[in-house]
Amino acid sequence: MLPYKTVQDAEAFLGRNLTYPETVWLNYSANKSDYFLYCHNILFLFLLFSVVPLPLVLMELSRSSSFNKFKIQPKARLSFAEMLRCYKDVMSMFFFVVGPLQLVSFPSIKMIGIRTSLPLPSGWEIFMQLAVYFMIEDYTNYWIHRFLHGKWGYEKIHRVHHEYTAPIAFAAPYAHWAEILILGIPSFLGPAMVPGHMITFWLWIALRQIEAIDTHSGYDFPWNPTKYIPFYGGSDHHDYHHYVGRQSHSNFASVFTYCDYIYGTDKGYRYQKKLLAKLKEDLQRNGQENGVSYQNLTQDLKSD
Repeated sequence: MLPYKTVQDAEAFLGRNLTYPETVWLNYSANKSDYFLYCHNILFLFLLFSVVPLPLVLMELSRSSSFNKFKIQPKARLSFAEMLRCYKDVMSMFFFVVGPLQLVSFPSIKMIGIRTSLPLPSGWEIFMQLAVYFMIEDYTNYWIHRFLHGKWGYEKIHRVHHEYTAPIAFAAPYAHWAEILILGIPSFLGPAMVPGHMITFWLWIALRQIEAIDTHSGYDFPWNPTKYIPFYGGSDHHDYHHYVGRQSHSNFASVFTYCDYIYGTDKGYRYQKKLLAKLKEDLQRNGQENGVSYQNLTQDLKSD
């Protein structure tokens, strides 16, 4: 809770006039506890899991050729009932695991120094902290993900997430409860190492989930703005990981591609992309361009 209740008190404390965003923040948060502000994450996560995937779900259900040409595995289709079951399973995990975890984890947030006070961070500060969070999460997630593809980790935990060999947006958080807890560690490490403002923390949680929904969307849109982010993996990169399934020793990274490249765990993916590019070139040369999918051209590429 902020130590000042009015704009005048805050300006006297800071020794300057408040910016408009700071005034809005003061008016909203002055009488709210830090714990209440932190628990906003529960609402944000619920909305993200429920609302952000909807356009992709509608595309999937429409069966429109306009969207189908961007689908990575165009022959893999789920019915509305199957998508609804996935959403219900995700919501069950949300209410029984994610939500309670958020409620009891506030002491750790206070311990690492996430603040709610003024002044608000600058846009540049928020950007740099978010970049650090993504880098730390990506690197640590890479190694945990590799562990989960070992015999014990996969059979006991990670196989649940791989039930969807053709990912859909609702399946981004679909996982064993233990995996949700384990993979929460990389998400927490960045803020723990470089603590910032609660608003930055909110943005981090929201952007990380939106990124996960994007990479599990099953669609590779050429106009996706993430294509301008250096080393960003995206849906095509992660879709291959799901398609190969348990046999996969490729594309473990959650966000970027540099770990897979450095440690040699994208060789199968790169080989497949090279082969598909050659096949597409041959089709174009022969005037027989009909589109390329995983299902009809890569049956013998399931192992890298």
